[in-house]
Amino acid sequence: MRDRIVRKGLCMGCGLCGSVLEQPNAMKVSKEGFYEPDTKEILSANATVRSVCPGISIHGHCGKDVWGQTLDVVEAWSADEQIRHHSSSGGIVTSLAIWMIENRKADAVLHVGVKADDFLHNELQISRSREDVFKNAQSRYAPALTLHRIKQILDTTDESFVFIGKPCDIAGIRNLTKCFPEYKERFRLLISIFCAGIPSYEGSKDVCRQLGREDAPVRIQYRGDGWPGNFKAEWADGDTREMSYNDSWGKILGRKIAFRCKVCPDGIGLLADLAVGDSWNTKDGYPDFNDDKGRSFVMIRTTKGQTIFNEACRTGSVVSRPLDRRQLQSMQPFQYHRRLMAGWRLIPLKMMNPRLLAFSGLGLVSMIKQSPKRRGIREMLGTMKRIIKRG
Repeated sequence: MRDRIVRKGLCMGCGLCGSVLEQPNAMKVSKEGFYEPDTKEILSANATVRSVCPGISIHGHCGKDVWGQTLDVVEAWSADEQIRHHSSSGGIVTSLAIWMIENRKADAVLHVGVKADDFLHNELQISRSREDVFKNAQSRYAPALTLHRIKQILDTTDESFVFIGKPCDIAGIRNLTKCFPEYKERFRLLISIFCAGIPSYEGSKDVCRQLGREDAPVRIQYRGDGWPGNFKAEWADGDTREMSYNDSWGKILGRKIAFRCKVCPDGIGLLADLAVGDSWNTKDGYPDFNDDKGRSFVMIRTTKGQTIFNEACRTGSVVSRPLDRRQLQSMQPFQYHRRLMAGWRLIPLKMMNPRLLAFSGLGLVSMIKQSPKRRGIREMLGTMKRIIKRG
């Protein structure tokens, strides 16, 4: 099964399959620069893997709205100016995570950070203090072994967690807790960041080459220290070079995303308690990436998320204000149109793999009905071409 998932380009590289089969180290980086299971070490067929894999299995209850189920949508940022400046998008996720730990709502935070003594590769981190959460606050626009040891962590500790991840990571956690319900109460809050896709590790290397250095840096920062903040790379000789977010993401990293990301049914955290994205300033109806103080919009999707968010606001950890949800389309035009087109893009994939994909409750049929048909057909044909190109 996993071999087929990889061959079809549907693997997310999260490592959840290895974790549930008690082989958390059975992942490798492919020649394209993405994580995938080492199929020589992992058996090729397992019903549990099919159930938990977020690459092929996502189940929600999202209704007919483009933005999914929401109890409220607000604009927010951290009340701590240091966190707000350092973080990628106003520090709302960082402040919520810190608030949860300091108020004993959870014991620790599970989120992505760079490996120790490694400028490039990312993995799941466990943060138990304000300092640790702050250290892992910024975005990492490269693959990450987000779930590769999640079961082992849950089995070796009785701690409760805030989990922060991409929408597909949240889907993986939902699948895991459905298959292993004893873990469900261990996750006190699921926060999803809006995601436009996972760039390969080769993308990060390409940005460094564009900055004029062929040798490996000792540190990479994708954004932050301002909003949106620049891509920054630092070398052992003290040389530091930067590239704007618009150039690094828009011209290089965003063009190096995985095939599965191009047909993603959920880039907006439909299954999370809270989904968070950049509340961009807009100009002529499109996002304006000129530097400013960071702000996020927060989609409050569950009563649990609403209770926690409101309490964090009342105690002064975060600042929020009402947001007219009609502004979301101009703040996030890519995600808006991507969501409308998701069903169209999945039609040829589903036709060619009728027994492999299990997506339900994501409002995909409703999105097809609401979307421009001519554009939808173009998107469908584009997916077919990608599939044929992959062989």
